[in-house]
Amino acid sequence: MFYLDLQKDNDIVTIEFQEVETPLGKKWATALRDHIDTGAPVAQPHRIYNLNNEWSRETIVEKINECIDKINEYQNVIDYRIADTMTQEVSNRLHHYFEILRGENEDPNEFYVNAPKDIRHYIEEYNVLIHRWEDYGSPGRIVVHMKDRPMFSLAEEDFNQWTLDYQPGDVRLNYCHKGKPLWDVFKDGDDVVGDDNIRPQFKYSADFSIGFNKGPGIKQDYLDWWEEQGPKLNALGFYKDDPKCAVGQAVVGKIIGDPVEVKQYILGSTKILGVRYV
Repeated sequence: MFYLDLQKDNDIVTIEFQEVETPLGKKWATALRDHIDTGAPVAQPHRIYNLNNEWSRETIVEKINECIDKINEYQNVIDYRIADTMTQEVSNRLHHYFEILRGENEDPNEFYVNAPKDIRHYIEEYNVLIHRWEDYGSPGRIVVHMKDRPMFSLAEEDFNQWTLDYQPGDVRLNYCHKGKPLWDVFKDGDDVVGDDNIRPQFKYSADFSIGFNKGPGIKQDYLDWWEEQGPKLNALGFYKDDPKCAVGQAVVGKIIGDPVEVKQYILGSTKILGVRYV
């Protein structure tokens, strides 16, 4: 049994969850227990989306611009600033800058390595804020990113766990390396993502998310997109019916209790305090 502790006003509220009995669920749970044993904290404790009233679209845009300004003060590398409102097209463009600035988690690029600690922080926060804007108005989720966690290669059988039919209360494997999954490229209508950055998930770590939304299932417009983009995607090594395309999310656990009641119980939480297990 795992416990996710959250700060809610002056109280601590806890979500209980367990791994699912699949090879990937068991491997992920082992990675999470092993990393908890190191005493490493949660790296980004404010990644609670749409479960409190701390954020508005205007606030998110303001904070993204602040990150851009801070990064550009160090070196003028982001040739864009949000003038008023944000669109998905703008989000795609901004996220591409992050991919360029950050590089691989395990092999960050020269800009990120040489940047001062505060600039590295603004780069990471810039990415979190983009996703916060994209998630705005959704049923809510919590993303748990463990500091300095190792990553492991997925086995062929693991890819069978990806689905577009995930349910509220599912614990889902987090995307843990640089790039953008195929489903997100489609969903966001992203035509500025570089070919090298179209990357189905191929590694896992102790990272996870708990979502309160229901998966969209396979949509006809997604199938139509594949018909249109098929030759390009095939040339990149991606094929529509290949499980290694990792379309959707991999379910690795389940929360204990009714998701509606759990969500109501934690509503108003603003900080991830930690993860523990027994």
